[in-house]
Amino acid sequence: MKVMIVTGGTGGHINPALALAEILKQKDPKNEVVFIGSKVRMESTVIPEKGYRFFGLDLVSMHGNLIYKAKYVLDMYQAYRQAKQILKNEKPDICIGFGNYISVPVILAAHRLHIKTMIHEQNSFAGKANKLLSRYVDGVVGCYNSNIDQMPAGNVRILGNPEATLLKDITFETAMLKNLELQEDIPFVVFMMGSLGSSSVSKVIDEAIGMFDTDYQVIIATGKGNEYQYQSKLPENVKIVPYIDGKQALKGCALAVTRAGATTIAEICAIPASSILIPSPFVANNHQYYNAKVLEDIGGAIMIEESKLTAKSLSETINALMHDKQKLVALKQNAYQLAKIDAADKMIMWIEEIING
Repeated sequence: MKVMIVTGGTGGHINPALALAEILKQKDPKNEVVFIGSKVRMESTVIPEKGYRFFGLDLVSMHGNLIYKAKYVLDMYQAYRQAKQILKNEKPDICIGFGNYISVPVILAAHRLHIKTMIHEQNSFAGKANKLLSRYVDGVVGCYNSNIDQMPAGNVRILGNPEATLLKDITFETAMLKNLELQEDIPFVVFMMGSLGSSSVSKVIDEAIGMFDTDYQVIIATGKGNEYQYQSKLPENVKIVPYIDGKQALKGCALAVTRAGATTIAEICAIPASSILIPSPFVANNHQYYNAKVLEDIGGAIMIEESKLTAKSLSETINALMHDKQKLVALKQNAYQLAKIDAADKMIMWIEEIING
């Protein structure tokens, strides 16, 4: 089976695509997976580093003034022609899109060439690209029941995020704590605001450091692209690092404070982890808020909107939770209700059904 995957823009689109590719290869090493994305965004380096063949298209986001948007329309047509030629040469059995504008020309080209198609929606609030493409594809994989109503013209199945399938057997390695000179037998809270971090949230965390109780440990992963410089004098139980293995941190922590991106939510539910979610207000359609709301509504997370976030509210919420083991257990158990750890397996079964149908 030869699968062409189109993905890009952010880790929320790229990580589940890579997870599906990995499990396709685990199931059958003869399966071939090829990727398409933008030449100039993170997928152009991340995906080849994983050992997959990658085709880059000359297309960037449509954000900007009218002149920029007009150029985007021309670039979209050019990307469509590029994608069509790549698909003719590669002859995949199916083409799968993982959201983002880069999916549009590729999936439409595959549809025009009568190649089987599928899209995956990671968020509870479907993106514009997937809403458009859902009318043309053979299958739509969603993670939330809300996706069914958002794409009524599509053949939608709620199977979950392939990322969850990779996490079902993960174990925590205490070496992470040793490397940070932290104690293995003391519970820890981890802060992770994504690979780029958040200056606005970092400022609040900085102000809250002196308000954290001292009977637990704190790891703050700032994000490699975060320009904020922490000012607080750090107590021995608090460590600040630019990056941390997110999956390991979620597995080992007593409590995680994170954004509410699709991949993060999938990881929290599948691992599972107790969490405080601070949705980013700077994303399309405010989709992180809706992701967090779904989890909050079933008692699987505490949500604090960034507009209401203060050092006092943050520290008081964390301190209260860290002294309420019953609540921490409940958050974890409720989050696991949304986990679909067989997501990739079911998705692959449907891929085979579509190809053979």
